[in-house]
Amino acid sequence: MGKRVLVTGVAAGGGHVTVMNSLYDSLLGHEDYGLETHKFYSHQSIYDNLYRVIAFFPPLLEYIQANSIKLVKWFKYLIILPELAGTLKILKATNPDVVICSHPFQTLTFQTLRQRLHLPFKIVSCICDYGDPQKYISYAPVVDHYLVRDEKTRRLALKYLPKQAQLISTFGVEAERAFENYHHRAEKETNIEREFNAYFKTLFGAKTAEFDRTQPSVLFIGGSGWVRRSEELIKLMAKSGKYNLLVVNGKDKALRYQLAPLKRVFCFDFINQDRLALVESFADVAVLSTIAPATLFELLTINKYPIFVHHFLAGNEEPHLELLSEWKVGFYEPDDHKMQQLIDQYLNNPCAYQEYKENGLKHCLEEKRKAQDNYKSIAKLLINESTPTRV
Repeated sequence: MGKRVLVTGVAAGGGHVTVMNSLYDSLLGHEDYGLETHKFYSHQSIYDNLYRVIAFFPPLLEYIQANSIKLVKWFKYLIILPELAGTLKILKATNPDVVICSHPFQTLTFQTLRQRLHLPFKIVSCICDYGDPQKYISYAPVVDHYLVRDEKTRRLALKYLPKQAQLISTFGVEAERAFENYHHRAEKETNIEREFNAYFKTLFGAKTAEFDRTQPSVLFIGGSGWVRRSEELIKLMAKSGKYNLLVVNGKDKALRYQLAPLKRVFCFDFINQDRLALVESFADVAVLSTIAPATLFELLTINKYPIFVHHFLAGNEEPHLELLSEWKVGFYEPDDHKMQQLIDQYLNNPCAYQEYKENGLKHCLEEKRKAQDNYKSIAKLLINESTPTRV
């Protein structure tokens, strides 16, 4: 029997799920390295619901980010309590040698159980964001290995783990297959519009008559209720009458009630990855109200237009914003009128932005190459019998 690897995720935004699925997929088929891979997705939604509450109170987010390390220590058992039963069950069912956690709170849960029950499995903490990882390392400070997004993040991690360079590896994440599929279909112009029209009609019925096929379609997306931060921009663009506005409000019903009555504004509730990929591949341009790596790479995989970022989450997403200019794949503009002007400039001459699409494709290919090597880091960890890292 091979070494058992358990890859975990939790209902706390689509990005963590994408990381879980990508890591799981990249580890499959490596029996030659002795890997037997399992997956555990926790449907506990306490973390996701917390994020949605915070979306209504931005100052609360600032407070939590400024004090997150202290808050996690204070409320540790409230954080892990919803996860305990499911975590114990999957540990008994799989008896893993290594657990790879795609969310820091799951790392905390597995670490606590390992310590209390004296279990022998190793823990890999997967840091899903770019930039300084101090918070993620501090949340669960006794693990065996860290996976980080790139070399820059790895160098930053070494500030907190100066003697454990061998325990920090980079990893890659491929977007869900649906986005790759729709990228290729869009390249070949294979019935994207026909499929979208059928899907659109099932969702909106009589309101479909408002859709003007002579005007561009602008998509608004952002995780965990954050699209509401672009509400005024959406209203401004709706008032102009120059666009079809596709707003993925997700579980934010309050935003839907405010925007759905507006002419040529079409609100999508929570939709699965396949339908989201269809909408993104149909749209003429997309505007982000947050810039998480998963959404960034989904759009770069679709590879139809530059990335337009209207808002971002201060702290966590600042490094992601820097990637827009560093990679030259998109633009950031928080002013509503200026963002509308940027969008219009692109829509009036999309061919002038070909370089942005080419850069996006290049970085997607680099990420896929990294993902193909994920199994090497895990296999190396199974061979290395070092003691857990302590911060």
